[in-house]
Amino acid sequence: MLDETCATKYPIMLIHGIGYRDGNFDRYWGRIPEFLERHGAKVYFGNQDAFGKIEHNAVQLKASAEKVLEDAGAEKLNLIAHSKGGLEARFMISCLDMAQKTASLTTLATPHRGIISMDRIRQKAGAVYKGLLSLFNLMLLFDGGEKNSSLKTYEQLTADYMKVFNEMVLDAPEVYYQSYAFDMKNSRSNPAMGIFHGLVKRIEGTNDGLVAVDSAKWGDFRGVYSGPGKKGISHPHAVDYGKKALASKKTGGGVLDITDLYWDIVCRLKALGY
Repeated sequence: MLDETCATKYPIMLIHGIGYRDGNFDRYWGRIPEFLERHGAKVYFGNQDAFGKIEHNAVQLKASAEKVLEDAGAEKLNLIAHSKGGLEARFMISCLDMAQKTASLTTLATPHRGIISMDRIRQKAGAVYKGLLSLFNLMLLFDGGEKNSSLKTYEQLTADYMKVFNEMVLDAPEVYYQSYAFDMKNSRSNPAMGIFHGLVKRIEGTNDGLVAVDSAKWGDFRGVYSGPGKKGISHPHAVDYGKKALASKKTGGGVLDITDLYWDIVCRLKALGY
């Protein structure tokens, strides 16, 4: 008997964040696409650039979305976006005439209000700011992401930039927007992201090692998620980094496997009629 628990009315398009492309889906999304398809979902990908500016990548997303709509014979799409991909999706919907073709946008760990820590550090210590971003570039490259010699893309993730962005890019009333945030809890959850976690926590509070909870809130906020016990969910863990369960079920509490969260997201979209 077929499992149709994730068989939504409209196809799903997964939209990646900064530093990667969709050429290797397993590298970015881990087990998530196959898991959703196994439960009846039709899953596609955004295929935008790794380090393109928001407006540039939004144009690419539109081309991908229109192709998916044609191939699937669908009227609309459910967009599920991680990190910067959520900003590109918002721009595509509101500024590139895609509101009528979008049923919903789910964002996970998207810096809708920017990363205030970046603004503070840039204002007080420009050299430290550039050093931290260069380190982040190296982390992405080491993990299989693309090489990036410029820091320009990161300027669109600052709180100053996002304030203007949010004034210009208004939500489409016909689209359902929901959002999720994550709590990394401590540096042991992801030692690489731990470099940034403490800094963001001091300035902005609870975060996933990059994006604070308050910045991730947009539309219907569905809550802050973490792993069981002392295990947190870092920014990359939100898209199945490491491709494994977060902890044994014996520990209790929190999300045990990130695929369970995506199952819940998609089942809920289906229940809402999307």
